[in-house]
Amino acid sequence: MYNKGSVVLGSEDGQSFWLLLTAGPRRGEVWMVADVGAIPARGDHAWGFEEWVRRWHAGDDWWD
Repeated sequence: MYNKGSVVLGSEDGQSFWLLLTAGPRRGEVWMVADVGAIPARGDHAWGFEEWVRRWHAGDDWWD
C-alpha cells in the first residue's frame, strides 16, 4: 500500500509506522502513518530524515 515513493523507517506500536517520503513535493519528509491516517512528524513542520535519525538515536520522545 505505501511501498511506492516511500521507505518504511520503523514501526511505532505495530499499528503505526514511520515513512520517509522519496517522491513528490514532500520528498525528504518523515511521516507517521496509522490506521486513522497519515501526518507529517511534528504536525505542521515535518522532520527530515536527519532529524528523525537524531531523535531515534538519542531516544527522545517523538512528540516533544
